[in-house]
Amino acid sequence: MPEFPIATGFYEDASKPIAAQECVNLIPRVPQTTGLSPAQLIGTPGISLFADVGNTPSRGRHTMGGIAYNIVGTTLYRINSDGTDTSLGAISGTSKVSIADNGVQMCIVVPSSTAYIYTVAGGLVAITDTDFTTTLGPSEQVVFVDGFFIHFNNSSTASTSPIIFKSALKDGTAYSALDFATAEADPDNITGIHVSRSQLYVCGEKTIEPFANIGGADFPFQRIQGGVIPKGVSAKFSLNEYDESFVFVGGGKNEQPGVYKFIGGSAQKLSTAAIDNIILGLTDAEQQDIFTTVYGEYGSFFLNVHIKDRVLTFDAQATVSLGKNVWHERKSKDVYGRDTSWRVNGIMQAYGKTLVTDNQDGRVGEMSRDTYTEYGDSITRIVSTAPFHGEGESVRVSEIELTCESGVGLGADDEPYVTRSYSDDGGFTFGNETSRSLGKQGEYKKRQIWRREGQFHRSRIYRFSISDPVKVVIIKMEAKFK
Repeated sequence: MPEFPIATGFYEDASKPIAAQECVNLIPRVPQTTGLSPAQLIGTPGISLFADVGNTPSRGRHTMGGIAYNIVGTTLYRINSDGTDTSLGAISGTSKVSIADNGVQMCIVVPSSTAYIYTVAGGLVAITDTDFTTTLGPSEQVVFVDGFFIHFNNSSTASTSPIIFKSALKDGTAYSALDFATAEADPDNITGIHVSRSQLYVCGEKTIEPFANIGGADFPFQRIQGGVIPKGVSAKFSLNEYDESFVFVGGGKNEQPGVYKFIGGSAQKLSTAAIDNIILGLTDAEQQDIFTTVYGEYGSFFLNVHIKDRVLTFDAQATVSLGKNVWHERKSKDVYGRDTSWRVNGIMQAYGKTLVTDNQDGRVGEMSRDTYTEYGDSITRIVSTAPFHGEGESVRVSEIELTCESGVGLGADDEPYVTRSYSDDGGFTFGNETSRSLGKQGEYKKRQIWRREGQFHRSRIYRFSISDPVKVVIIKMEAKFK
């Protein structure tokens, strides 16, 4: 039977009949050897409970000295290696925080409000230097480079222009009213700052300016001449280190926003038209709330873009292997068992584990491919195909086969299933659900075949879903037409 590509990733066109390709909680993977198909789909990691610090979602997390920290509600917690937690003090506000450290001090910024320094020896204290609180501040974001904490402020009384300012060397509690500079390539507001490969990038609404530490008195960072990137950043928390560079959400003058990666002195587009359309449908405030998380496993690097009520994931390895930008979507269950956006809102490496914080409550989880649920809740995995069509002619489908890894049941009596449905109206509605067994434990020869699939007149989209808590590998899809 002819094989049809199924591991092509997420692509939902603004017009569903053009493309309505779902790829939910499934990762396109290209084997580094000859396989049964050019590309397969594997299940995204599950999450098991590591620590539980309350009912309020995480506002920020960080690792310093190999120790994990998490801000839940108005409290800073140390998450210990045995899964217990220790309360370290109060953090004001309710908004997402910005965090950086110098190895000894951890600086926590509540945007447009208060900033704090935490040390193991001295605990948590607010920054009270008046040059910081009154003259230069309030801070909107913090990064660390070359021994200094760097902040930015769009409403400083020290200058009529938005400014960046720094702490004293190796001391995030001390500041001088003279230690500031402006981003001057374009008179737009500063929207974020980032450090990549020990270089400071000051991001505005229309441009990104690189700064280098040239030494000297007062503010030692100066703009690199000729290095301005003609792209702006829409959301400060979208700035993130990724794949030996950094990424952001934004765009150039008169461009609609997208997802970009800084590479070779310029900005490379990562988002597809489908992703751009989702971002374009947001309000300005919703665009500013976009944030990113990143992690790597098994040689792959994943960029998760958290967009309002969706999380879309870019896969660097699959993109290189397939020769196009490859995305998939991640979803979770809410407290009522309904599908919702992926509940992870932060990722950190600590204690040899990939730990994740939560947007539903204060749990900290361990993310692993060997876990097939999220805190015991099922993970629904969905893939839908590109439209099948007969170039205007009616088509009869006599048989389709989805080749999966079989025999994945977790016990002698556990029999997981894959469910097939299809849409003959361009992806607006799906029906005719029928399931096939993935095989009980050890039933490695179980096949997933559907026969007598009927006739369609214009086009058909197939959708497959798996919700059982088992290992999921979808290898290929084949179909026989008459």
